[in-house]
Amino acid sequence: MKLHIKFILLVGVVSLIACSEQPTSPQPTAAAPETPATQAPVVEEKPQTKEERIQEIKLWYSEVQKIGMKNCESKKRVKYDNPFSPEEKIPFDQVVKTCKLDEHYELIRGDFMGYEWSQQLTIYKKDGKIFFVLVEGASEGWSYVKRYYCDKDENLIQLLENEADGGEEVKGPGKESKLDAAKPKIQDNIASYLADINYVLTGK
Repeated sequence: MKLHIKFILLVGVVSLIACSEQPTSPQPTAAAPETPATQAPVVEEKPQTKEERIQEIKLWYSEVQKIGMKNCESKKRVKYDNPFSPEEKIPFDQVVKTCKLDEHYELIRGDFMGYEWSQQLTIYKKDGKIFFVLVEGASEGWSYVKRYYCDKDENLIQLLENEADGGEEVKGPGKESKLDAAKPKIQDNIASYLADINYVLTGK
C-alpha cells in the first residue's frame, strides 16, 4: 500500500516537472516601424526679380502684338466738351474695345477724346490679371507716353514716363518715376482711366 502511494506521488512529481519544462508560446513581436520613403528635397522657389518680371512682361507684350486684336466687342458713348463755351459743347466719341485674344490673353482699349486732346489707354491682361498698361496721349502740341509694369499680384513695380513738345513723336522708354507707396495696386494708379472706361461701358 505504501509502495502504491509512493508510486502515485512519484508520477505526480514527474508530471509537474514535465509541465514546467514545456516551452512557452512565443509572444508576438511588435512590428518594426516602416522606413519612411525617401522624400525629394524641398526646393524653395527663388523670388522673381524686378528685372526678370519686366523681361517677362515684354515677352508677353510681344506675343499679344503677334496675336493682334481679335474677338473684340466695341462700345461707344458720346461726351460733350468745350472749356471755352459751356453753352456750345462739342460732342466727342469715347470708344472702348474689350478683346479676348485667346485662353490666356485679354486686352481692353479705350480711345478717348475731348476739346483739343486725345488719349489711348490699353490694358493688357494674362489669366485675368493686369500685367501692363500703356497710355498714349496728346494735347495742343504736347504728347506723352506712360508705361505701367505690374508684378504677378497686380502691384505696380515700375512706371516709365516720356513726353515731347511741338507735335514731335515721343521717343525712347522715358524716365522711371517714383512710385507712391500708399498706392501699390495698379488699379489705384490708373483709377481715372478706369473711370473713363467704366463710363463708356456702363454710362456711370
